[in-house]
Amino acid sequence: MRILLLGEFSGLHKNIKEGLAFIGHDVTIASSEDGWKKIPGDINFGSRKWGIFGKIEKLYKIVTSVKRFKNYDIVQCVSPVIFPKFLGINKLIFTYIFNNNAKVFLVSSGDTPHVTATADFLKNDYKHSQLYYEIKKSYSPIWGETTSGRKYNKWFFNRINGVIPEMYEYAEGFRQINYNKLCQTIPLPMNISKVIYTPNAIGKKVVFFHGLNNEGVKGTPLIRKALDMLKEKYPNEVEIVFKGYLPLNEYLDLLKDVNVVVDQVYYTSYGLNALYSLALGRIVVGGGGRACLDEFKLKKSPIFPLEPSVEDIFYKLESVLKNKDRFTEYGAQSRRFVEDNHNYIDIAKKYIKTWEGC
Repeated sequence: MRILLLGEFSGLHKNIKEGLAFIGHDVTIASSEDGWKKIPGDINFGSRKWGIFGKIEKLYKIVTSVKRFKNYDIVQCVSPVIFPKFLGINKLIFTYIFNNNAKVFLVSSGDTPHVTATADFLKNDYKHSQLYYEIKKSYSPIWGETTSGRKYNKWFFNRINGVIPEMYEYAEGFRQINYNKLCQTIPLPMNISKVIYTPNAIGKKVVFFHGLNNEGVKGTPLIRKALDMLKEKYPNEVEIVFKGYLPLNEYLDLLKDVNVVVDQVYYTSYGLNALYSLALGRIVVGGGGRACLDEFKLKKSPIFPLEPSVEDIFYKLESVLKNKDRFTEYGAQSRRFVEDNHNYIDIAKKYIKTWEGC
């Protein structure tokens, strides 16, 4: 098949492409490189310039790229809003895409501000509704809940062939509105041949790491307090590292010297940051809750779930620290979990089956 993967989200489409290409499909990624993460695609409509010059360059690249968004068997996008909304540009381009390709899908992978069903679920029915309000702090108002956003969502989700969620949080909202084009939830893919596993060995101290992008959404204020408490109680055993906004390659290099990754507290599921860490053999704290496991019909995972309280985070981190003699074992379990459940070739086959069945 000839496939266009439109937009990028932390390497999701990069890993899907590598799996699809391995089994013989013709795949093109068109994206803005996911901003500062600098994840390259085949068609780049982003800009690394700031201000008005960056906006002009991006608009020019979009206009000159649109003619290449046609004649595909499958177009899969990471958001219903990938292009600028002003002057209706985004809707015009998606109209062109719908009219010039065989099938169009959305992989529901975190774009809460633009997806009405997800935003409504996180606000009204999710167990940690604080997640919704943390998202709203960065995107106020949440466009998908405005009158124009709801109208656009109705148009977009009537036109596409299906929604493919990547985790529980992005499936449940569509289930609650009985959306008839909701497809099977497909786990995140990981090209494990490109993520080199190393044993989780402890140096002079146990290194705990937390990434500093999307701080409110990840619960960074709570995590920071718990890590400070851990450092204060175990000053000779613990090293704390906070860093953010790293390109993907630099991020993976950093993780090689880390023992424990404290990911996030509000999501019951886990994302690509956690998955990269697991594949490297790191211990991941945050995510992997019961609803997440049920979504994928799993009995257990190597991830240590968290509740959004400083006390629970500190207790879980201290419990991990007290078992540091098992870090090599835990790291090996992390890697096996990715190999068994997120192999990029197996996941690519799931996408093919889903696209063909919808």
